[in-house]
Amino acid sequence: MEYLALALGLVGILMAWSANRKNKALNERIAQTNSRVYTLRREIQEKQEQAAQEIMALKFELLKLKGDLKVTPQTRIGELALMHPQAMQVLAGFHLGGCASCGIDERQSLAEAAAVNGRELEPILVALNNLVGESANGNGQVAPDRLRAPNVQLHF
Repeated sequence: MEYLALALGLVGILMAWSANRKNKALNERIAQTNSRVYTLRREIQEKQEQAAQEIMALKFELLKLKGDLKVTPQTRIGELALMHPQAMQVLAGFHLGGCASCGIDERQSLAEAAAVNGRELEPILVALNNLVGESANGNGQVAPDRLRAPNVQLHF
């Protein structure tokens, strides 16, 4: 009887050891799968952002070809604030205003402000014209996720 109990105990230990090995292998496969899913999600997000930027650039080119640009390089910063309430947020997203290190003067033209702060003018024009164009065509509101928001955080 003792030998039978010993044999059953040994079989139980072997089964537990085998189950533990299988569990570790499955955990490794889950970790690999999660890593692949994370990588694919990041790639999808990057592609979506690229597509959105290309769509905005195409809209800008269309406006430029039609001659319907509302924001030009000569537009003054103060005029932008009057054109659309969220224009200053867009500028802050490009580090033109919004913080002490990238201050701008409302009397400056958009081209001057971009040059002084070392920013490319074309992406700023694309974003602002899309903002103003969408609000003129729609209900005056632009979805918040479509705006480039400032990357400044205040910590108290």
